[in-house]
Amino acid sequence: MPNKIEQKAIAAATRYLTNRGYAVEDVSKKREHRGYDLVAEQGGVLHKIEVKGCSHLWGIPDPYVTEFDATRKLVADFLYVVYFIDGEEPTVCTIPRDALKPEFVMPKQSYRVSAGFKNEATLKPFLHAI
Repeated sequence: MPNKIEQKAIAAATRYLTNRGYAVEDVSKKREHRGYDLVAEQGGVLHKIEVKGCSHLWGIPDPYVTEFDATRKLVADFLYVVYFIDGEEPTVCTIPRDALKPEFVMPKQSYRVSAGFKNEATLKPFLHAI
């Protein structure tokens, strides 16, 4: 299931960059570009950009492990956080890799329920009307 906030954020970041003269390619679905969503080029200089969308100002959604290297450095050149605040035009915070110091990147352990469990045969016995 696609993340709508992420899609909106990528579209907004693309507009932001295009309006500033960059040629932009969305590489978010291409496996060879793990760790970033956009490649922006201007004057022969390429920038890799990871994009996050957020509904509260100054928030930064948790990144995926693929977005950082073993030393907790951002893989992309920039982290763009697009803020969607009710009643306001979107804004973008453009954070360069070097501003996001490793001491601000905290490892997190989590779990995921496998696709083998998430299906009608397994879940239907637990499904109830409200």
